Amino acid sequence: MADVADGRDPLRAATVVVVNWNLPELTIRCVQTLVEDGVDDARIVVVENGSTQECTDLLREALPEIHLLRLDENVGYARAANKGAELLPGDRYLFVNNDAFVHRPGSVRRLLASLDRDRVGLAVPRLVNEDLTLQPSVVPISSPANAFLRATGLSRFVPNRWQPWWGHHWDHASSRAIRAANGAVVAAGAELWADLGGWIERELMFAEDLDLCWRASNRGWHVWFEAESEFMHLGNASGRREWSDRRRSELIGRSEGALIRNELPRVQAEATLFFLCVGLVARMGFFALTGESAARSSLAGMLSGYRQSR
Repeated sequence: MADVADGRDPLRAATVVVVNWNLPELTIRCVQTLVEDGVDDARIVVVENGSTQECTDLLREALPEIHLLRLDENVGYARAANKGAELLPGDRYLFVNNDAFVHRPGSVRRLLASLDRDRVGLAVPRLVNEDLTLQPSVVPISSPANAFLRATGLSRFVPNRWQPWWGHHWDHASSRAIRAANGAVVAAGAELWADLGGWIERELMFAEDLDLCWRASNRGWHVWFEAESEFMHLGNASGRREWSDRRRSELIGRSEGALIRNELPRVQAEATLFFLCVGLVARMGFFALTGESAARSSLAGMLSGYRQSR
């Protein structure tokens, strides 16, 4: 386990927020792995985001020492997570999807300690799938240049050391500064959190993590990938109960498209979305030829979402 710099334990005053929507078994497992990794129960907030009373009762019985905030309706991930952070202020915050579980001992402390680096405002861990294979999470901030590389397939040939800035094929093998990440687990410093005003509350869910990274970068903060911190992430545990894969992809595309239009100048935004759409059409054609209808349907949903963002 990493040493604690200058005697300050990053766990001591950190606030951990987990949002639950009728998945008590996963949430209980998530919280238990956090506690086993050194987090004090009293520093954990579980937000019941429109869950049933039965679900709430199960959580209260299994996790009696945590803070449990019950919301009468599902207000979306961003609003729920913000309310959890407001309930228990800390000197740093850790937001953990309820289908993400600490895999490597010491991961929480290492991740939170990385926020002590100069101008690091956000930090994310390495994610693995259930079979312990890598779950790629680091992505570049969208621009016409990297959208072109993705559309043409050239992003695969970008050297590994440049991948976090230009592509989606980085090996995630070492700790380093990155631009953005899909955030199943995100740590944030209190100063940055106050500066940004928390998660942006635009959509029910999707793209909040990319928006957070983008806004942090715009304010001169860095995002850090901590390879020595590792979580297992199931992925889409809540969403798959509500939406088909195609519908989920459509919502993601709509949210990401809106983010691109909000953050980039108009001409750059249009060029970025054009290249992203061209890339999707090309991949859809490939999957049509290979008979992979599920993959093609998912991409069609993403394409529809990008178009809806116009």
